[in-house]
Amino acid sequence: MRGADRGASSDSHRPRRRSLQTRTPAERLDEAVDRLLTGSQPAVGPELAALVDAASVLRSALAPLPAGTRFEARLASRLASPSTVAQIVAALGEATRRELRHPGRILITGAVSSAAVGVGFTVLARRRGSRRQADAGRGPSNGREA
Repeated sequence: MRGADRGASSDSHRPRRRSLQTRTPAERLDEAVDRLLTGSQPAVGPELAALVDAASVLRSALAPLPAGTRFEARLASRLASPSTVAQIVAALGEATRRELRHPGRILITGAVSSAAVGVGFTVLARRRGSRRQADAGRGPSNGREA
């Protein structure tokens, strides 16, 4: 029973491979091309042989291009220098440390931003209310004047 439980739990994490007869030709071709790209010659049926041969010829005709020295130099410099994200994080950390030394600044900043939000909502509410009153005073318009 322990072996059956162990087998069931390990199978649930691995994708199941369907048998050769139930796989579609596209799935078999995909697997054959994967094997071809790793360097082995896959064994396929006659319906896929021509496609696998064409993929083999294409692979040998299109050799991988080596990276240029300019590309390698740019990549090395980008990897060696600190990234932009790291620079931003460092700047934020420094600003946070500087501001936390003066807690009064945080309170003042919070109060000012809270007041700004309150004023913004008040202006929005008054503006919407004045538009509704103006629309209500006009009445329905049907193209004729009274």
